[in-house]
Amino acid sequence: MMKKVFQIGSKVFGQGAPKICVPIVAESQEQIWKNAEKTSGLGTDLAEWRVDFYKDVLDAEKVAVTLKGVKKRLGDKALLFTFRTKGEGGCRAIAPGDYDRLNEMAALAGADLVDVEAFFEEEQSAKRIKKIQAAGARVIASCHDFQKTPAVEEMVMRLQRMEELGADAVKLAVMPAKRQDVLNLLQATLTAWERLSVPVVTMSMGDLGVISRISGSLTGSAMTFAAAGAVSAPGQIPVEAVAEIQNFLNKETKM
Repeated sequence: MMKKVFQIGSKVFGQGAPKICVPIVAESQEQIWKNAEKTSGLGTDLAEWRVDFYKDVLDAEKVAVTLKGVKKRLGDKALLFTFRTKGEGGCRAIAPGDYDRLNEMAALAGADLVDVEAFFEEEQSAKRIKKIQAAGARVIASCHDFQKTPAVEEMVMRLQRMEELGADAVKLAVMPAKRQDVLNLLQATLTAWERLSVPVVTMSMGDLGVISRISGSLTGSAMTFAAAGAVSAPGQIPVEAVAEIQNFLNKETKM
């Protein structure tokens, strides 16, 4: 199946080796900008600004200024803008209207990618995605399950549903309780990669699921998250280790 890959920064998302994304996690504008400068010098492909950690997140003007500063400091690296809601593992709750305004503002201010939680008021998701795309950004639809790892077909169905909503890429993160859960996530990833036309991003969280963060070349996951200091989700490993392992695996594994 021909994949709907797309350009982000200097890279093509969904093509070649899985892209390495480093989260920017801080409360103040000053520290966010420092983290962006640090990230610009790393051997990674993009950064994710987890804006739900930002103390002024509900001040749209400040968020826009901070985002533009992050973009400037990242250079040619792409920026993924993410407000992770409390219901899916983030720092805080947010009203649906504020969530929509924040994401649309991010797209207009220059974010390359915007994360949209597909099942946060799902009846509005397709409309949200279209508005963000119209404002100039690509959309990664996401779903995070911190309680369990669903059955393989359920995970595939969630990813397919996110594609149906119109997202440019789809992301699923789940929590394993046993080794079989991790294997099930890997199988669901491969199945979704075979069935879907958009890039697929998955991970099994926590220490048990670490293997899922370095196996994208095998399963088809288009991106992995790696830590350069603070982590944004359980199980993220240092960016240097991810880069080294991926360089080795990509020599051995052909998609």
